[in-house]
Amino acid sequence: MINMPTSSSLSQWPRRPARWRRWAAHPALHRVLGHIAPEASGRLAQHLVLWPNTTAPATWELPALQMAQPVTFRFGQRALRWGDSGPVVLAMHGWEGRPSQFAALLPALLAAGRQVIAPYGPEHQPGHRGFAHVLVFRQFLLEAAAELRGVESVIGHSMGGAAALLALRDGLSAERVLTLAAPSALAHSLLRSARGLSLTPRAHRRFRRLVDERVGLPARQIDVAPQVAGLPVPAMLVHDHDDGVVPVSEARRLRAALPNARLLLTRGLRHGRVLTD
Repeated sequence: MINMPTSSSLSQWPRRPARWRRWAAHPALHRVLGHIAPEASGRLAQHLVLWPNTTAPATWELPALQMAQPVTFRFGQRALRWGDSGPVVLAMHGWEGRPSQFAALLPALLAAGRQVIAPYGPEHQPGHRGFAHVLVFRQFLLEAAAELRGVESVIGHSMGGAAALLALRDGLSAERVLTLAAPSALAHSLLRSARGLSLTPRAHRRFRRLVDERVGLPARQIDVAPQVAGLPVPAMLVHDHDDGVVPVSEARRLRAALPNARLLLTRGLRHGRVLTD
């Protein structure tokens, strides 16, 4: 792992979603396009769910960014690091997230003598453009943990939480895991996206085929809950009753699958504020 110079410039971050995303995500477009050109509707939907749109950090993240030490792993992926010594906490943000979104957790972790290493997810670095999904997030965590040679705890928000559980199943060694608003199955997430976009049945079928091709296997096979069933690592699952992105039923599925898991339910924090409260 190589230390990099700290930069306070935010110029590489886009300030708002690309214009094509704004119109491509409009349900009215898909209600029409799905009937006259379902291939195009399905392809746009695939790009929306597998091509991350990264935006500039929020104001509350800036102090953490100024404290961070940028590092680069041998395989080229970058991360932010807080703390110089102590047991490692590996923190993985969610879809279209950023390492600095863990800012609210840093004071307690650093006071407890931990160092926090939060990677940029694949294709989530400023200036990067490309496809990503939960399996490449999982692979990144496995590679990062192998280079760190010792991870005490893993934290994951949203898709980062699902990726963390899959990585633990596949050999990442840690004493405990904390997930925040984690989904339990890729197929469930895709169905929610299709409904939100108002995809027609034909466009939906094309969308699912395109996603399966890009991921490399059918989405229905990436069902996290049964795949991590029996995982002995102590887990804390935090989820909000009012989460409109990943419903609380997803957390209950994970809790039923993990023998040493505790489920902490909150109210009023929704999907993102569960990271900041």
